[in-house]
Formats: sequence, C-alpha cells, structure tokens
Amino acid sequence: MMIGYIHYGGNMINEINKKCKFFGGDRMGDEFKYIEKWTKNDQGFFRHGIDVGCGTNRLSAGVLAIDKNADKRYAHSNIAHDCKDLEIGTYIFGTEEFKFLDGELDFIFSSHCLEDFDNIPKVFLNWWKKLKVDGLMILLLPDMEVCDCEVCNTEAQKEYRKTAGMSARYQTLEDHKKNNKGNPSHRTNVGKKFMTAMLEDMKEKSKLKCEILQMDTIPHDKSCSVDFVIKKM
Repeated sequence: MMIGYIHYGGNMINEINKKCKFFGGDRMGDEFKYIEKWTKNDQGFFRHGIDVGCGTNRLSAGVLAIDKNADKRYAHSNIAHDCKDLEIGTYIFGTEEFKFLDGELDFIFSSHCLEDFDNIPKVFLNWWKKLKVDGLMILLLPDMEVCDCEVCNTEAQKEYRKTAGMSARYQTLEDHKKNNKGNPSHRTNVGKKFMTAMLEDMKEKSKLKCEILQMDTIPHDKSCSVDFVIKKM
C-alpha cells in the first residue's frame, strides 16, 4: 500500500501549516532535499512510512508523525506514543488505514531522537522489525564524536563556535555533566563510529541483514549531524 499526500480540507491543512515547521513537502529546505529521493515514489508521493520522534519539525503533513509528547505546542504528532517501540496497532490517517505490522513500512525517518534512549540497539531493533525487506531506516543524529570534517571547519564556522563557546561536535553526556552544556535529553553519545560499530555487532549477534546506502556529515545548529540511510536486506 502506498500513501501519498493526504488531501485534508483547506482549513485543517492551514492550521497544521501555521503550527508546524516541515522538513518535507513544499517547505523542504535545500539542506534536507536528499530525503526526498529515499521517501517518495516515482509519482512524487510519499511511500508508506513514518516520522518517529518528530517534535516540532515534521517531515511533512503527508507523513504520519509519532512523538510521546501529546502537547501540540511542542510535538506536532498525529500519534502520542513512546517512541521506544512502534506497537501501535492501527491508525486512521486521512482516508487511509495505517497498520503497524512487522514488515509493513517502506521507510522510517527519525531526526535527533535515537540518542535520547539508553538502550539504542534495543530501540533500533524494535523499529527495524517494522520495515519490509528493502525498506529504509533514515536517521539524522547529532555527531557527538570528535569532528574534523570540512563541513564543520570553515573559518566562519570556527569563528561562530568560538564566540558561542561551542565545539564542532555536539556536546557529549560528559560535557553536560561537567559544565551543563549540551542537551539534557541525550542518553547516549552517538556518531559514525558508534552507529557503524553497533550495526556490525548486530549483524553478528542478531543476524541483522543491512546495507548502509548513505553516511554523510551535514551542518546542523552550527555543529555536525550525521545522516544514515540503512537498507533492510
């Protein structure tokens, strides 16, 4: 089953647009254009996928969004649910019946959410089982490892971080504990090394079959984020 843009009534979609910032749809900035090729079909409609831990930055009004916070001033989600699992059952999204069965989804998109869990491998596998074979896990994560990439080390970036007292990488849990910098919701230090090591470990222990299609560094909040596109084999 494919899901395209949901054709809400004009008043409803206008209210959504007033309250939400979108990565996707008509409001997708150049920084996030790469997401389109992984999430849309040849007709330009979104495939059967979800946005997990959306906060105030939903991928699109045409993609079902999930966040544990039901306060619409913060989380502009369709479903209020703890994102550690996706055992939701069935949800009516627009005119479609959306089922959260194992092996059901074409993609799962999640931006700056996975690092908020203590047991990332467990959460990852909970999400992973909902993907169909050839489905994609699309993750945008803060780079909390040492970052010396070109993206984060232009003179302008260095000067900004110097003035703001920031580093090229996101603040770690240790930074937050030491000097109260960083995000208090973070529970695990993540980055390229962490994720690639985790995937290799799960290939051996959990018989995970996957292929990393993309692993890039992109600027985000004047620090570096890492985007992963992982294909289920």
